Amino acid sequence: MFAFAGMLVSAAEAAGMKVPPDPENFIPGDCPHFAVFCTMQLGAPMPYAGVHFENAKIIAAIPDDKIKKLKAKQIFALGFQVGSSHMLFA
Repeated sequence: MFAFAGMLVSAAEAAGMKVPPDPENFIPGDCPHFAVFCTMQLGAPMPYAGVHFENAKIIAAIPDDKIKKLKAKQIFALGFQVGSSHMLFA
């Protein structure tokens, strides 16, 4: 689990996302992909180590005109993973 946006910078950069200079204090509209990535990933349990790198790729691939419009359910449908397998069947 990640608690701070700064902990996600390496995954976001590896995926090609624009990352704010201060990841702990930024305007979401300036880096919308990073903002969505943080919203979806921070505080969530990880099903396996390194999943945040895969999740970052999923978020980075969302077109600019869609990133602010998708709901969490739609992002999960793209393959974004958090939680554990037992949570999927609860």
